[in-house]
Amino acid sequence: MTQNPTPLRHGPDVWTAVRADYLAGVSAPVLAERYTVSERSVRRRAAAEGWRREDAGAGALDPSWSAHLREKADILEQNPELHEVTAAREADEFFLLFNPEPMHLRRFAFCRAAEAAAADAPQQAVVWMRLARLVDHCGDRISEEARHFSDLEMLRAAYLRRLDRNDARDRAAGSGDAF
Repeated sequence: MTQNPTPLRHGPDVWTAVRADYLAGVSAPVLAERYTVSERSVRRRAAAEGWRREDAGAGALDPSWSAHLREKADILEQNPELHEVTAAREADEFFLLFNPEPMHLRRFAFCRAAEAAAADAPQQAVVWMRLARLVDHCGDRISEEARHFSDLEMLRAAYLRRLDRNDARDRAAGSGDAF
């Protein structure tokens, strides 16, 4: 069995040269071979340090969107508008918990697949698409079987009815104030 060679530790001089070549437009695979570093290390360092290549257009994504390098809290702190996205996602999850329907689950899985694909996470995207396809395939059967509710499902239904009544009451109160 052949063992992989021990990875080389490179000093700041090597990374300075890698950065300069990267900014000049040299691809990560070429840099990896030229400086005996891994392609992944080049890409990670470029994203973490915000290296912007000369060939990157004005419409290119900001390197701060490398979510795998930063925590969710950091991203939300720098981009407060994303709180709405987080709130919408939590609402979707809550709705799926208390009113699970195949159509909603399929849509939820598809949205997650799109998010994963946009975040350059193809394996996660495939998993979510498999779920969407599975729900599409057996969703009618699930709906038929779901007609027989358990105690927990009856509790969920009662909770949803109470929310609907409160919403209807709020809408009625709000419509009287408009005139």
